[in-house]
Amino acid sequence: MPGTDLPPLRGRLEQAEARLVAGWAMDPAAPGEGVTLELVIDGQSAGRFIARGFRPDLAAAGIGDGRHAFSVTIPEGLAAGQSHEIRVRHATDGRELPGSPSLVVGGDSAAEPWRAALDAALRQAETAASPAEAGALVLALAEQAAALLMAQGGALTAPLSTRLARFAAAPMPVAPDLRPLALFIDEGVPAARRDAGSNAALSHMQSLQRLGFAVHFTAGATMDRAGERTRGLESLGIVCWHAPWVGSVEEVLRTLGPRLAVVYLHRFGVMQRYAALVRRWAPVARLLYCVADLHFLRAARRFAIEAGLPVDAPEGQAAADGLRVAELMAVTAADAVITHSSHEATLLRRLLPGAATHLVPWDVPARPIAPAPGRRGVAFVGSYGHAPNLDAAFTLLEQVMPLVWAQDASIPLVLAGSDLPAALRVAAGRIESQPVEVLGWVEDLDALMARVRLTAAPLRYGAGLKGKVLDSIAAGVPCVCAPTAAEGMDLPPALQPLVGADFAAMAEIILRLHRDDTEYDAMRDAGLAWVAATLSTDRIDAGLRLAIG
Repeated sequence: MPGTDLPPLRGRLEQAEARLVAGWAMDPAAPGEGVTLELVIDGQSAGRFIARGFRPDLAAAGIGDGRHAFSVTIPEGLAAGQSHEIRVRHATDGRELPGSPSLVVGGDSAAEPWRAALDAALRQAETAASPAEAGALVLALAEQAAALLMAQGGALTAPLSTRLARFAAAPMPVAPDLRPLALFIDEGVPAARRDAGSNAALSHMQSLQRLGFAVHFTAGATMDRAGERTRGLESLGIVCWHAPWVGSVEEVLRTLGPRLAVVYLHRFGVMQRYAALVRRWAPVARLLYCVADLHFLRAARRFAIEAGLPVDAPEGQAAADGLRVAELMAVTAADAVITHSSHEATLLRRLLPGAATHLVPWDVPARPIAPAPGRRGVAFVGSYGHAPNLDAAFTLLEQVMPLVWAQDASIPLVLAGSDLPAALRVAAGRIESQPVEVLGWVEDLDALMARVRLTAAPLRYGAGLKGKVLDSIAAGVPCVCAPTAAEGMDLPPALQPLVGADFAAMAEIILRLHRDDTEYDAMRDAGLAWVAATLSTDRIDAGLRLAIG
């Protein structure tokens, strides 16, 4: 018999009806691959399909990556008034799926009224004001209609079964929240301390909560539940909208609609896609748009630098004209625009004097790290998938540190951060007889900060506030900056000596702060004081309150 030497398939034929066959399957011999299955009706092959649909319950149960589900529609249905044998088995070796075979009675004309009732119940649930309310409705109406439909031998056709599955685990109703409602929309689900954008999003959502709003969140890039990240938001009391509750951002807006007092759109792409939908479905909400950083400014500077021109050369600005117009149009479509950088706030106020522009950074708690014995060296920390960071890492490795090593070859360099490319590893490997350590992603950034004396951000181009600089200073580790890295931070005079105008100046700062403990301690203390005074929750709340109006 085929398959006798192979382990049985995991899974189950969960649904076998006149028009639909559904369930899940995983092959223990190849758990990471979709299983090719064969549908057999009354002993005759009806076709093959692959079980690779995603189901959150499978993922939550630790069954592979959760992508093991299947749902197959039988277009013509099974012949009415007859009993039919449904089998689902491995297409190659014939291993039968648990729950197979199943006997089904064909024909479902008598079930049409119940299918219509289920459709009506689901329509009511889908326009409910919250997932909890939807759950109550589906328990009271759709569940009963589905049971009666099945009792009549009817099939849950693919659209109905998909819609019903979205409410299958609906939470019970909770007490109504009487606070004004704010919806925060970002590209993806933010993760604490993952990157500057995540830190800013989390900070502003928590600020909205402190200002008295019930905060809801949804992501524009995917409606899938984002595991630990989503649980992190929920632990803060933020309601997260995702599949299976909703299938799109527009559905969230349509559901919450007139109840929204504020809609906060984070980043340019989100503003482009959803501003009009906010106006359509939430007409009374105040629309806040956070630029995060100005893309046209970064693009213009990159063009200039790569062309060998000064960073703010007119040629670069001309190259980014189309993007500049699009971003400025997005600003004019908002009730208020938020930027984290004082430089960009000034620029926007000059370009669009009629726009309500608000400077609101994000809160960064001062958290001085206890230094490890023999603390020395310079670290670069950043996401290398962001082009300005990768350019800065190469600049530090190939331009700044050679000037440092020419005077003190004992000062180590550490390259850390996510998405570190092979090209950077290769370049670091070419630096012979010099102390270069390539770490890539670091789980415990505090441990790294404890063993280095400085960080460096020799950014040649970029825009916005630099999270890597803020986090380093907040940890009590001075950061040596290029002018672009320090831009928009309004550093006090005591911290200005950390900014070097060129490669030689940055190398000199690194050397000086390794030799002079007194100056080093003064920089460390000044940085911690500046973070506590400038990036506190009180300051963030005050800025966001003004933006909300």
